[in-house]
Amino acid sequence: MKKIYIVSALLVAGSGAMAQSLIKQELTASQMREVEPVGPNTSGIEVADTLNLAEFGTEAWLYVAQSGYVFGSNALPGEIQGIPVVQMNYEFASGYIVNNPYNVTGALLWFGAKEAVSSSPSDLKVKLWSLGENKALGTAASTAPDAIGPDQVLKTVNLPFADVNVDVNTIVFFPTAQWVNSDFAISVDIKDLYNGTDAADTAAVYASAQGVADGDYTWTNFGVDIAPQTLWAKTNATLQTPLNAYVGIFAIVEESLIGIEEQGFINGVKLTTYPNPALTSDNVRIDYALESSAKAVEINVFDMNGRLVCTMEEGSRAAGVHTVNVAAGTLSAGSYIYAITADSNRIAKRMEVVK
Repeated sequence: MKKIYIVSALLVAGSGAMAQSLIKQELTASQMREVEPVGPNTSGIEVADTLNLAEFGTEAWLYVAQSGYVFGSNALPGEIQGIPVVQMNYEFASGYIVNNPYNVTGALLWFGAKEAVSSSPSDLKVKLWSLGENKALGTAASTAPDAIGPDQVLKTVNLPFADVNVDVNTIVFFPTAQWVNSDFAISVDIKDLYNGTDAADTAAVYASAQGVADGDYTWTNFGVDIAPQTLWAKTNATLQTPLNAYVGIFAIVEESLIGIEEQGFINGVKLTTYPNPALTSDNVRIDYALESSAKAVEINVFDMNGRLVCTMEEGSRAAGVHTVNVAAGTLSAGSYIYAITADSNRIAKRMEVVK
């Protein structure tokens, strides 16, 4: 296998200013598994409901270095200007180009490894970011941020270590949806897994095969033990031989949380529920609209463990708005994914049921 050397951007101690020093790290192994284009479906979330999942491809790679993972826990000892330091990977982000506004409701994550060493592993954090100019190092020669990168945190949700699934979808939802009309990023923050300069616990995210992406919208946040600052860098800028790949972080989106009449079509369909949240004693009404007629319409409701709770075979339906009902008492308190499939068109959304 061809060797790839990682050139990591670090902070200079003392002045607190950002500058670049290089620590070379050899990629020692890569593990690949084949995946379906929509990934292992345990949640009702599929390719139509996420961004970048279709482009990821059918191979998931776990890139391993001598001191840890390229997209995971990694503590690399070295020197900057003669001063011993330990460099750590703190966070990984995937960016999304917005052509049409969305409500971002959560993220689908592909983890390739996790290992608990401590008795109580810390939570990971999943964050939704705006993007800004001059927020990340753009090239290996950069001495200060000169490229687009994560800017402001818009939403955050904790991901308990116990809920990190390996080789199975990990789904998280933000407390509330975030309307976005410009490019954004979603990150996985593993900083709290470190105990000083050691990775007390391990979590690592898959990436796509080399060359699938151009590397411009994938970032890594680095830090060192001798300075509090961290620094974002484009992933392909931190590698001597660029790794142009997507990281396994996918945005779950909805076009709107408003009534179905005001929504636009996504993949030829619209979908909403009322009430949402609903009570266990409510009849839950699911409204859907078809942009054109469909020969086979089906609506499924999944719990958050991916179990199919109920299904409604609608058969052939004309273009326009239609309604189905989930009888009161069918759904216990909790979160659910409800999805419509109309021939080859599909979309899924989230609903809440409370007591």
